[in-house]
Amino acid sequence: MKKIVLVISIFMLLITNSFAKWKYNPGDIVQNEVVFGKKDSFKLPPGEFFVAFVSREREFKDIMLYQIDKDSGYVRWAIHFYATGKTDWGWWNQPKFCKRTNVYFIKTYKGNKNYACWMINHYRSAIPSNKGFWAKVREYEISNGLKNPDIFIGSKHEYSKGSKVWGSTYFYNPELDGVPKPKNLEWNTNEFHKQRIMNYPKHEKFLKKYISVTAKFVDELNKSLNIRGKLKLNPQENFSEATINVEKKDSQNATKSAEKKDVVGELKTLKELLDAGALTQDEFDKAKKKLLN
Repeated sequence: MKKIVLVISIFMLLITNSFAKWKYNPGDIVQNEVVFGKKDSFKLPPGEFFVAFVSREREFKDIMLYQIDKDSGYVRWAIHFYATGKTDWGWWNQPKFCKRTNVYFIKTYKGNKNYACWMINHYRSAIPSNKGFWAKVREYEISNGLKNPDIFIGSKHEYSKGSKVWGSTYFYNPELDGVPKPKNLEWNTNEFHKQRIMNYPKHEKFLKKYISVTAKFVDELNKSLNIRGKLKLNPQENFSEATINVEKKDSQNATKSAEKKDVVGELKTLKELLDAGALTQDEFDKAKKKLLN
């Protein structure tokens, strides 16, 4: 009887530990979303991301992804997703960041055996970590020669219900959106600090845009996990038409490409008219010059 109980216990432990995981391997190219377990999904910004590594720290399963700006070679996005699957805990306590009051933006709600927190903060990219997941991140970035900005802007969102936790941090390089390089690297004196940002309008304008952009990621996770009520944190009130540079740049490139195709088409039409005798050479040359200008 004891052997049967032991076998059942081991079997249940294996089921619990393998209940949900990332379906990705280092080097995979991912677009649109990252799925955890069977259907829980985290939204990705536009473009391709590569999986740096996946990790397991106690109950948590983590994945780290990057997107590199092709023009500068710098990291554009560094994104961390984490989740637990089933655990033996009855519920989780709110993490410390949910109680912060010194950041530019934060929303929190604590219910009975559940909570949700969403924060916008600035982070120094070069701070070393001696243990755990973030030590692996720094080791990976250094060994692979990733070029980070001095300061990342991060949108951190965490939701817990009963024994489960889901979380994300979207780190973005603000210099790729035209924000000047930081003059003060210390967190307390950096231009993005809550008590200093009013003196730096470009920095504050970017943060307001970033809140709107990442509000959509919060909203997508709410839909994926069927989060209801105050735990949703009402990200819709932060929606706007604002975009950050990657989307704007892609749109501009598409417009230029379309304009170029129109000019080529019109030149072909002019040449056909010339060949057919409908235009003189002088008329053709003038029309061609006008188009090219």
